[in-house]
Parts: sequence; structure tokens; C-alpha cells
Amino acid sequence: MKIFIPANQKGGVGKTNTAFNFTHYLAEEGNRVLGVDGDEQGNYSRAMSDYVQLGLGASQLFGETPVVLPDAAGAVTVLHADKENLRAVERSGVSDAQLVSNLRARLNELASCFDYLVIDSAGSNSRITNALLFVSDFAVIPTKIDQDSIDVSVEVLKRIASIKSTWNPAMVNLGILPNEYDSRQPAQVKSLKALLGKYPQFIFPAFIADRSAYREASAARTPVWRLKSEADGRTKTSTRDAAVEMRTVFRMLLDRMEAQP
Repeated sequence: MKIFIPANQKGGVGKTNTAFNFTHYLAEEGNRVLGVDGDEQGNYSRAMSDYVQLGLGASQLFGETPVVLPDAAGAVTVLHADKENLRAVERSGVSDAQLVSNLRARLNELASCFDYLVIDSAGSNSRITNALLFVSDFAVIPTKIDQDSIDVSVEVLKRIASIKSTWNPAMVNLGILPNEYDSRQPAQVKSLKALLGKYPQFIFPAFIADRSAYREASAARTPVWRLKSEADGRTKTSTRDAAVEMRTVFRMLLDRMEAQP
């Protein structure tokens, strides 16, 4: 089971949008996918509510008791953000090392049931987010192209480098993924060029544009390439463009992930 996490310490930069759509993409590619919502806000859980397993929360992955999946679990299984229990884990007296050890053990028990694990994490430097990063095989850093988001994303780059040097040397950093990028805005174009000039090896070679179709798809709990107009049931041109764009990014992500042993 390969573990993928969109990571950023800043909220509202596209982590959930990436995790939600990528979960569907992986499943459509024939993979068995486990989704884990480690953000107590629960946006991923709501978008993926059709696949949430009742009675199974993300907090259980940090305990010492094995997580038992139902026999009827389908191609996509989601452990939802059980808010109060996640808060209890965050505040517990259990050491960080023990939380990571418990998490590794629970995921190892589930590994034979899935090909991929997709994680949605909080936009904060929390114990739970850190533990999820420590066990991930692949990380991508979605970011908006404004100075505040870029500054935080650069800090996340450094954080991932630190994790690789200590807790998780096998982690692959897939780079900063520009999200909600508007090429019509001179300031964003300038900021992206500056980012490419300073960190060329860490910038993902594609971007997700600023399109309303992504927000509409999330609200409709469907991947953007399945979104239809409520008026006539047809696919709008803007939705087709978004679908091509996102599937191109995901194909590149998956190719890089599958290239790793």
C-alpha cells in the first residue's frame, strides 16, 4: 500500500480538493483505495460521505487496537474525521514516537487490503498531521500563488526535508503544486516565475487553475470530470477544461508514484 498526502501548514490551499479528486482517480484506475481524514474540520469526510464506514474513525489509527474493516468494503473505504476523538489524540499524554508507532502498526495491518492510502490532513503543524507525514511515502504541497502561501509552502519543504532526514528517509517529495493559479493575474505570474527560479527542482511541472468547477464538484460530492450541469445534464466547457487539467496532473503524480519500488 502506497501512502499519499497533500501537505501544507496553511489552510485553504487545495489539500482537500487534491485528496478528494485523487481518491476517485485512483479508484477509476483500478486501485483499492483507503481514504483517511485527519483534519477535524471533516471537509474530506463530507465530500466522500458515500464511502465512509460507520463506526470507523481516523482516530482509531492512533490507538493500540487493530482496525477491523467490514467484509463488504468496496473499492473506496474512508475513515472519517471523528472530531472529538481526534482532539483527544492530539491532547493525549501519549508520546509522539508512540503515536507514530501505533499509526504504523495499524496501517501495516490494513496494507494488504488496499493499493493506495490517500490522506487529508489539517492545515496546521499538529501532532496528528506530523504523525501522518512521518508514515507517508509520497507528499505533494498544494499552494496558492500568493506570498503568504508561498512562504508557508517553503517552510513545509524544509519540514519534509527534516522528516526525510530523521523519521522517514524513504518519503518522496513530489514538490509544490500551484493551485487555484490564475495566469491572467500579473502578480501571480511574477510570483510563480520567482518560485521557479529559486526552487526549480521542487516545483511540480503542472498546475491547477482557479476554476469554479472544482468547488462545484466538491459540493456535489463528485470528481470534477463527472460534474454535469443541473440545467440540462450536460458537461460544461469549463468543467471539461478542469477535468482535462486535473486528470493530467493526476496522471503525472501516479506515474511518479508507480515508478517507485
